[in-house]
Amino acid sequence: MLLKLTRKVAGNKKQIIALPPSNMHIQEKKICHVAGWGKTETDGGVVDRLMEVDVSVINLNTCSRLWGPSFPSDVICAGGYGSHKGFCQGDSGGPLVCDGIAVGVVSYNYQGNCAYPTKPNIYTEISKYLGWINSIIN
Repeated sequence: MLLKLTRKVAGNKKQIIALPPSNMHIQEKKICHVAGWGKTETDGGVVDRLMEVDVSVINLNTCSRLWGPSFPSDVICAGGYGSHKGFCQGDSGGPLVCDGIAVGVVSYNYQGNCAYPTKPNIYTEISKYLGWINSIIN
């Protein structure tokens, strides 16, 4: 979703985040950041402040093997699988940021389980949608 504001955002603590180039490839094990206001555990409550955690990018072939045959090709896998870090319910739509560039959007985890079991967290890869984004913002 893109949101057009009717007026400028007030205050001096705002920043515009860069979008990735269309040919961007994020290396396996790259440390990125995910942020959100969602739950901090599977059956927990939401938080009243923005939380952020570092997550490691997982190889797409590994991710596909773990998720199964209907795995989409327009995603980034990071967090979960083999770690105790990642996103939870309520974080959907939040950013995955690598080197100051918004590369992904929080999409889904395994069966709503935030304990980061045997499958990586899934993010929609922004670079795959740059044509649509540019057609809207132009």
